[in-house]
Amino acid sequence: MTRIRIGLLLTIVALVHLTGTAATQRPPLAESDIVDIALLVKLEDTRQFDEVALARLLQSKHPEVKRRAVVAVGRIADPRGGVLLQPLRRDESPDIVATVAFAMGQLKDPAAVSWLAQMLLANPNTGVAFEAARALGKIRTPEAWKALAQYLTNATRAAATEGVVGEALLSMGRYTTREDIAPIVRWTTSPSIEVRWRAAWALFRPHNPAAVPHLLKLSEDQSPDVRFWAMRGLALPPAPTSTPPPGTAPPVEPATVVVDRAATAARLRAGTKDTDRRVRTEALRALDGYDDEESFGVVLAALEDPDTWLSVSAAELLGRHKGRVGQVAPRLAAATAASKPAALRVTAFTPLTQLAPPLALEAAATLLRDPSLAIRTSATQSLRRMGPIGQQFLDNLATDPTMKDLLIPAPPAGGGRQGGPAQPAPTRTDADYRAIVDRWVVPAYNGASGPRAVWTTPRGEIELELYPGESPLGMEEFVRLTESGAIVGTVFSRVVPNFVAQQATIRGANRLRDEVSRLGLTRANLAWASSGLDTGRAGYTLGSTPQPHNEGDFTALGRVVRGMDVVDRLEMGDAVTAARLVK
Repeated sequence: MTRIRIGLLLTIVALVHLTGTAATQRPPLAESDIVDIALLVKLEDTRQFDEVALARLLQSKHPEVKRRAVVAVGRIADPRGGVLLQPLRRDESPDIVATVAFAMGQLKDPAAVSWLAQMLLANPNTGVAFEAARALGKIRTPEAWKALAQYLTNATRAAATEGVVGEALLSMGRYTTREDIAPIVRWTTSPSIEVRWRAAWALFRPHNPAAVPHLLKLSEDQSPDVRFWAMRGLALPPAPTSTPPPGTAPPVEPATVVVDRAATAARLRAGTKDTDRRVRTEALRALDGYDDEESFGVVLAALEDPDTWLSVSAAELLGRHKGRVGQVAPRLAAATAASKPAALRVTAFTPLTQLAPPLALEAAATLLRDPSLAIRTSATQSLRRMGPIGQQFLDNLATDPTMKDLLIPAPPAGGGRQGGPAQPAPTRTDADYRAIVDRWVVPAYNGASGPRAVWTTPRGEIELELYPGESPLGMEEFVRLTESGAIVGTVFSRVVPNFVAQQATIRGANRLRDEVSRLGLTRANLAWASSGLDTGRAGYTLGSTPQPHNEGDFTALGRVVRGMDVVDRLEMGDAVTAARLVK
């Protein structure tokens, strides 16, 4: 029997509650309710904390209006919102209470920790406890950590608690300070794969040497979902890059823990031969910190691997080996040859510019004549980062008539982003908000299936299920870019193995308001690139792994329902060659 993953199951359950799919006997939306929802969408879009309007809508007799008002308070993220939500902590609807917990997490309100802890401990098998666990991981105060630790220390091992335990583990992993790992370690032997991989994720995040023995055991787990997170955790901790802030003690490594570097390196080298691609990739990445000759040789050899997840990772890692330039530089130069995959060529070129500028300039001539815009753009950016020597090289090429249409112009003063100048956020009228609600929110609430999108790429088709009810503003922009054809030709300019495939900014895309919801950032999630809430423009991103560390900071606009194998094969420079909506 096929095992349903907790994350996917919770997403499906959330969709049933949030979008109306499979809903029965839901109270219909009256005209006044639709008007109220349109007002909420407007307040979210403008990030306007209208206390009078929000207070009224939080007391709506219609459960959907009330729920959306709670979500709006969380999205607007004004600190005054916590006071407005307090009366709803005792609401008779568990779904409303769970949504209040979600909103408190978005507000990052330390004053809510005591209540969230109570909800986590008093409702161990419910959606309320799940959202409380997630919210505590967003707030990240010492008191919130203690509440999560208490829950994980005392929770029973049962199928009914797996969802909440799993979310509590992910929240623990958002604390990157080195705390007591015992509450996490308890779950490393859970019979549930879903719980064990979350425990591995929580252990790897703080780079605590005390976790290494447990991660070594998990790296032998029967499930590759567990093994690849464990492998990532076996990387050596990064060296401190700055003095701790005044009054902050530097992390102290437990005196009783001594990491056996030789044994760990040996396990990682074995991991690079694992049957699972993700495990091989993470083992290789983690191995780079171990400087013994055998481990270095494995990383160097991976530069020739036909799997670009491995060869690209190796090219990124080899740039730090400044003491082995004689071995590394010629291999990186060879990796930029025209016969190599595009992703490897541009990735290898970047460290080459720092390790061996003469070899980099030799390679640059070929890269800058490549038909791929992604390759030429990346090579140009790397040359400019070289300083005067790189700029002089570009200036000399500019006098060559054959390069006229190939060279990438310098960005305008003050910067600029790929995809053209940023479009201002659209100015919408009340009628516009009403039309968006009528088009997306009302049908979703009534149980109608929203459109799906199909992208064609050189690796195959990707079919996307969209969430119009929970992200109507993002949905409006997605449909506009699809129907206009603007998305066609957009390249995947950033492909991080076993993490994300990210498009370049789509020309003419508008600034987007994030619409964070209770739908999690699971594997296959569709979002858009940004540098913080409300800063993004589409290009879109597809998650190859769950991203619990980003929870609360990105919109779940949809998910891949067909073609995740295609997503995993995408390489930098691949483009969307066709896009259509499927009604």
